[in-house]
Amino acid sequence: MSLYFWVKDLLSRPALGAGSRVLLAPLAAAGWGYAQIQAARRWAYRRGVLRSEDPGVPVISVGNVAVGGTGKTPCVERICRLLLARGVRPAVLSRGYGGRAEGPVTVVSDGRGEVADWRQAGDEPVLLARRLPEVAVVVGPDRRRTARVAVELGAQALVLDDGFQHLRLRRHLDVVTVDVQNPFGNGWCLPRGLLRESPRALADADLVLLTRTRGVPAGRIERTRELVGRYAPEAPILTTSHDPAGWTDLAGGGSLALEALRGRKILAFAGIGDPAAFFRDLDALGLRVVEAVPFPDHHPYSDEDREQLARWARLVNAEALVTTEKDAVRLAGPVPAGAPTYALAIRLRVDDEAVLETALDRAMKAAGKG
Repeated sequence: MSLYFWVKDLLSRPALGAGSRVLLAPLAAAGWGYAQIQAARRWAYRRGVLRSEDPGVPVISVGNVAVGGTGKTPCVERICRLLLARGVRPAVLSRGYGGRAEGPVTVVSDGRGEVADWRQAGDEPVLLARRLPEVAVVVGPDRRRTARVAVELGAQALVLDDGFQHLRLRRHLDVVTVDVQNPFGNGWCLPRGLLRESPRALADADLVLLTRTRGVPAGRIERTRELVGRYAPEAPILTTSHDPAGWTDLAGGGSLALEALRGRKILAFAGIGDPAAFFRDLDALGLRVVEAVPFPDHHPYSDEDREQLARWARLVNAEALVTTEKDAVRLAGPVPAGAPTYALAIRLRVDDEAVLETALDRAMKAAGKG
């Protein structure tokens, strides 16, 4: 775990001093080359040199230009709920990162209930299947194949989870999420930095959502808005926040109000893209976090992990253990610590949501479904 976070921290920072620049020069050269390849690929699709497949239904993509958590999954859920409110039956298409399914397509849910285990499908698709039981969730590396399966299952619209770079499938709305606290990392593409492609790709975005704005000073939000606006001058830029909604008891599935854990001694743990953001949310909620344990993103919790967390909880006399909803999928039950384990439920709030709704309606009409 220490190596994982050391590497991530290294790739997030600019080179400091001549020595660092020399040591990181090979990674910088590789990052520059990777950025050129991605730019050439996007140009080829934009000009029609490479062609995208039209699945015959509206396609809404939710993605980003950086590696790591920028809050895409709650955004996918919110868009699906807006489509359902319009009488449109959506399906979610995902890569299924972290899953071990052997076939080209895995149906996580057919819209009538969860049918796949997270070890095969990945944690985020399973979480979405649980949160949206009426929505089909299909995973696989080729979005064209997963799109065909989803349409066969009756999908009237497709929502791509992490789809901004998946250009082989035509989309009618490109929504890009940008973390307001760390928009573009150190500005370098992989492997020198954490960008998947240059921020200039935001010129293809139809709508940009600034995420994780909760508790961020207004001046910092506006500076990020101005920065993003240089790359996406035509796209509306909306602010959003991931608002805590309550606690779920992993032992029985019961719910608690947010206030129920305020002031209590807590051991917190998380294996997501930005565990520190989760720990900051807990502090803001008034929890006494006596131990905060970060794990790598998509970490598969072993029996040894659960036992170690239990030992730490007893050592610090924790009154409860808390984690994220995504971690709860991989944890598969409470930690055996003699204290309850809760997952924090999060809901996306979009400021000026009418702009997002208008964009969805426009996409449906563009696809001939509005």
